[in-house]
Amino acid sequence: MSSIQVEEEVKKQLFSIAAELQLKRGKKTSISEAIRHLINFYLSQRRDIPRMLSLFGCLGLEPKARTLLKELRKEEDERLEGLERKYCA
Repeated sequence: MSSIQVEEEVKKQLFSIAAELQLKRGKKTSISEAIRHLINFYLSQRRDIPRMLSLFGCLGLEPKARTLLKELRKEEDERLEGLERKYCA
């Protein structure tokens, strides 16, 4: 084990988090476990934006792609309006 120095306010917050975890888990929780919980929470919140965008085929900031998408949406809207007139008239 090693020791670390933290400000008094940070220490109080760590004890508060440890107490909250202890209530949730129903068992004694150390400061080390509270810090581990905070680290895991932090890591779970991080996002690999470029990887996520590649998985979803996002167009990003590419102007040509956005123009093409706008045209495709317009064509799709016109097609749907035609179908609506045909079947709802």
